[in-house]
Amino acid sequence: MSIGQIIEQTQAACLTLWNKLGKRIMVSGHSAGGHLAACMIATDWKKLDANAPADLTPVGYAVSGIYDLEPLLHLATNADFKLDAAEARRISPLFWNVERGRVLDAVVGGAESSEFLRHSKLIADTWRGKGVETRYEAIPGMNHFTICDPMADPDSAMTKRMVELAKLT
Repeated sequence: MSIGQIIEQTQAACLTLWNKLGKRIMVSGHSAGGHLAACMIATDWKKLDANAPADLTPVGYAVSGIYDLEPLLHLATNADFKLDAAEARRISPLFWNVERGRVLDAVVGGAESSEFLRHSKLIADTWRGKGVETRYEAIPGMNHFTICDPMADPDSAMTKRMVELAKLT
């Protein structure tokens, strides 16, 4: 399965939830899930389903995502991804048109690689320039494998922020 197909399946899941529950959705995800969360925020829902609200997924909390997939072209793992330059750009939410008024938190562990830090800062800055309310946060001492640990604590700042964002849907 390709990354593009995974994006389409996630969009279909969001539309299914809308059709079943009639409620907007806050999206969140870690790593590849952070990429998917950003994709959902920037999806043109009316293009996929005229009955869906344009802001079906108005709010997201993306943790340690990769938002420009072009750097993956140069990795050995691209043998699995099978990306070329055009497809990498097409599925990179950094370059998507995103509607003003959306909200995205781009969170990353402060002890993660410079590339993860760069991607989170880049999407926050780029989307802010497009009218999205963004927040960039590098959490000190956290890495790619520990960054989600605070979500297990209902009193953590991370959990409280996600609850606050969910109230915006």
